[in-house]
Amino acid sequence: MAALALTLATRDYDYVQPLALRDIVPDGIELTLIRAFDALERFLADPAIEAGEASFSQYLRRVAAGDRSFVALPAFVMREFRHRCLFVRVDSGLTGVSQLAGRRVGVDGWAATGNVWTRAILREAGVPLDGIRWMVGPADLGDRPTSAEGLPAHVAVAPPGRALGEMVAAGDLDAMMAPWPPREFGASGSSLTRLYRDYRTAEREYYRRTRIFPGQHLVVLRRPLVDRHPWVVRHLYNAVVRARERSEANHRVLHESSPWVLADLEEQTALMGADFRPYGYRDRENREMVAAFCAEQFAQGLIATPLDPDTLFADFLALTDSRTSG
Repeated sequence: MAALALTLATRDYDYVQPLALRDIVPDGIELTLIRAFDALERFLADPAIEAGEASFSQYLRRVAAGDRSFVALPAFVMREFRHRCLFVRVDSGLTGVSQLAGRRVGVDGWAATGNVWTRAILREAGVPLDGIRWMVGPADLGDRPTSAEGLPAHVAVAPPGRALGEMVAAGDLDAMMAPWPPREFGASGSSLTRLYRDYRTAEREYYRRTRIFPGQHLVVLRRPLVDRHPWVVRHLYNAVVRARERSEANHRVLHESSPWVLADLEEQTALMGADFRPYGYRDRENREMVAAFCAEQFAQGLIATPLDPDTLFADFLALTDSRTSG
């Protein structure tokens, strides 16, 4: 039987490269891999791409709204701590999220997965989100326009022609959150700095408290593909797991890309264990992370009613259960 042709779109992570190089070949699948920074947008825009990287927040809110057009794999291809994603003026005197209560804070996408996790840090510190004067806008001029759809009453839209980075630099905002630093941050003599100068220590303390390594993006398949070929869920999942394992094994042996990568890996293992970003869902720490994110979506008003985290991966679990799948 001929292999099933399947296109998967992701960003160019090192742990998907074994799939692109065909070091790992999914059983029964002739895989074409699109590796591009705009993979999420390409996947959503092109029905011919039947598998792709997707926003965890967007997927969750689709499911909460009754949209089951995607089947998700518990393969979080992007994970990131978020203390590093808060920026303030150098002379602000601000050094922690508890000081943001009642302040003016910019955000580059209200419902974006990473910003939901960042606001969770504020909530954990006891900061009332509705007491902050929020402003949604682009981190830098020229960035993709920010959606103003469904914003809460206490969230405003940045004025036309203004960007969050320059508004913080000008003193028109006290802080901002975004996944990558605004351009002003990297400029010579910049007036911007991170809220957590030593974000590595802050993130490690967060992990010790919560045991959560926040998932940002995951792999999903279009439901018509799964309806036609339900076995593809198991086979593609197994392949992305093997690709990640191969890549991480290489990290330990071929670590010369930076002088202290090996030290980082050893410290990371001591804190988080050897499998620090596990794929999978049942009986794994991922379920606690997913449950925490579902709770945040409800607490922050992004979904109307609480969502059972098991709902998000019900299809995956049913289709990969050895008792029900071939």
